[in-house]
Amino acid sequence: MVNSFRQRLHLEPPTGWLNDPNGLCFFKGEYHVYFQYAPDSAEGRGNKCWGHFCSPDLIKWRFTGTVLFPDTPDDKDGVYSGCGFVKGDKLYLFYTGNVKEEGEHDYITSGRGANVILVTTEDGVTMSEKKVLLRNADYPDYCSCHVRDPKVWEEDGRYFMVLGARTLDDKGCVLFTLRRKGIS
Repeated sequence: MVNSFRQRLHLEPPTGWLNDPNGLCFFKGEYHVYFQYAPDSAEGRGNKCWGHFCSPDLIKWRFTGTVLFPDTPDDKDGVYSGCGFVKGDKLYLFYTGNVKEEGEHDYITSGRGANVILVTTEDGVTMSEKKVLLRNADYPDYCSCHVRDPKVWEEDGRYFMVLGARTLDDKGCVLFTLRRKGIS
């Protein structure tokens, strides 16, 4: 009888907390939805991971489980939001690796690492090694420790990335980067 209360049209993992959708894409004949996921807590406590659903038709969804874990020093406090980018036979997933340093910090102007990390997958589930693309030291001096949520796209053979950022004077801004060739 418990299953009668499960969602049928909306995505709902079997346990835990579902948050920000990420990496929405069509890849190798299926639609993919990645999302921030705390599998052990309905309140979002504990590990912040990425969960994954896929569907052939946007109606019947299959939950494949947790596909990204905070398991390196560069994302030890959470696999935060990002995006997916399909190129050829690979899906490129970009996300913010969250790191909180120990000590007396406000985690706004000090004590937080916001790393842009890239993984690739050829099947949507099995991930490559993690590659750090940007760290706090790569961001402009006027930025706080809150730089996150990469969005990547290709236009005229060039690759672009935007990141949401919070300035030291508590204003929002967008950081914009360009790469002339190659996605990784």
